Amino acid sequence: MTRRPSLFVRIHARLHDDERGFSLLETVIAITVIFGSLITLAMSASTGFRYVGIGREQQAANQIANQLMEQVRGLAFQKIQRGMQSSDLSADPNLVTGCAGDVAGTYRLSSCSGDKVASTNLDCPTRTTDCATPLVPNDGTIGAAEDYPVEYQWRSYVTNDCPALVSPCTDVDPYRVTIMVEWAGAGTAADGVQGVTTESLFHSPRGCVSSQTHPFAAPCQPFFYGQALAPVGTITVSGTVSGVDFVSGAITTTGAESDMQVEQVSQVQSTWTQSGTELTTSLGTTFGGATTARTTAADSDPSGTSPTYSDTGAGSGSGSNQWASGGGSWMQIGNASGDVGQAISATSAGGAAVCPPTPPAPPTESDLQPCAGAYTRQAGTSRVIGHFHGFAADIGDASIVSIANPTEYTQAFANRVLVSGQNGNVQETTGRSFGTIRIGGLPEYVPAPVGWLGFFLQLSGYRDTVQSTAGTNAAAPFATVNAGTLGYWDGTGYTTVNLTTASGQAYALSNLLLDHTTTVGASTVQVRIASVDTIEMESPPTTTSTPSGGGTTLRNETQATIGSPVLGSITYQVWVDGSQVVDLTIDVSLGTLTSKSIYEPAPTAAS
Repeated sequence: MTRRPSLFVRIHARLHDDERGFSLLETVIAITVIFGSLITLAMSASTGFRYVGIGREQQAANQIANQLMEQVRGLAFQKIQRGMQSSDLSADPNLVTGCAGDVAGTYRLSSCSGDKVASTNLDCPTRTTDCATPLVPNDGTIGAAEDYPVEYQWRSYVTNDCPALVSPCTDVDPYRVTIMVEWAGAGTAADGVQGVTTESLFHSPRGCVSSQTHPFAAPCQPFFYGQALAPVGTITVSGTVSGVDFVSGAITTTGAESDMQVEQVSQVQSTWTQSGTELTTSLGTTFGGATTARTTAADSDPSGTSPTYSDTGAGSGSGSNQWASGGGSWMQIGNASGDVGQAISATSAGGAAVCPPTPPAPPTESDLQPCAGAYTRQAGTSRVIGHFHGFAADIGDASIVSIANPTEYTQAFANRVLVSGQNGNVQETTGRSFGTIRIGGLPEYVPAPVGWLGFFLQLSGYRDTVQSTAGTNAAAPFATVNAGTLGYWDGTGYTTVNLTTASGQAYALSNLLLDHTTTVGASTVQVRIASVDTIEMESPPTTTSTPSGGGTTLRNETQATIGSPVLGSITYQVWVDGSQVVDLTIDVSLGTLTSKSIYEPAPTAAS
């Protein structure tokens, strides 16, 4: 008699009647799907990287084109009118000639429908002669030597479609400047050559006889122009720290600027900028603190939209703290919050139109004339600090650069001054103040040499002022270093330079060196801080005046400048047990304090 399986056995068999797993066909299909997905991801990533490269190349090309156009804007209008050098036209690949209806020898840009090219038989026998860069010569290359991703070929052209270019065109015919930049890069053009083009119009009307500079009927007016500039200074630290993803870090100072132009209409502008930071790593550059300047502008042109009075209000700056780390060490770049500042622009100062802002020294204006003023002051300390804890010996933190907050304000002031029975003048005054600037501190765990006070170079209590005036009854310009001392390590101690003395204002320091070897724990540590070439004042206080001479008189153009009180480069290097772990360069440039004033008497209709 056959015995039937138990109920449990039958259920178990039914639940596990097929244990064969995946078939070969199913496995092949699954692998194919996965492989196809990976190929799609790889192609997407490759395409993305390529477009990043295209964007980087195009951004650099636009930068080059804008830079060249700015150089053209800095040229005298007469140089733009004369255009290119005639001998360069025939060989230029972007020009055509022999177009129907044109006088023999006429060239046009790109095609016969393009504008006529302006050119002159200039006295430039060789293309190395710099007649009016970047118009003569009108082409060149910029490449990797200038830190651009590829080599760029640029060309510039001056064109005008007025009836004849045998003589300068009339005031109503503006000149067009075209900048072309080409390069062979990652783009999609069939021949691999990419290009960007930028254009700008230039014209220079003849004064009050032209409606383009005088929007409403009125007598001819004298012309005044003024600029008061206390620029933003920069100290940059670049190089390598072992294990740290660091390229460079920079701290910037505060700055202020006031500008004015007065003829029939008045245009004024003021700006203040807080302190800031900049950090560059392999991932790119980030900014902190002063990302943009705070600007006011006023214009009395009745046909325009700008206000006649503008005030930023008393503002407060933001702080930043940026880091680049790796291997147990890191670099820190930071600035404090709370910088104060204000900028005001007024075409008619007085009453509710308060100008300049307080607390700077100039009194409030009430003469209903144009006024522009700005002030600022750094609130805390900006620093570049090296945290050197990841080496064979922990040598601690080192203050590479620091800028402390000053007690005085940096300010700029541009003012139209009335003089009874005369045209009067325009006067520009600007002054800056730096807190203590220290460069080159030893790491905290490195025993200092005898006499060391914590810095390699130090600028203390620095203040300077410049003033220029142009017009009738104008005083002579002046430039003065009001206070400031420079202290530096001389090998055994410190030497101090008084920057307010005539001899100190033109100092030049060479071969400054600290080469210090000591023991930290069980390791030998060497710190070497040295000047590169010469540490000096960029330029001593300088004034110019046309006409020259002292006293109060008619002056057409004046200028006063004081260069960066410290200009130069310093290396900062550290070795631990014979292996170099820090190799940095500190570049210092605090900018040129400038005031500039220009006056021209009212033209006549025949001028």
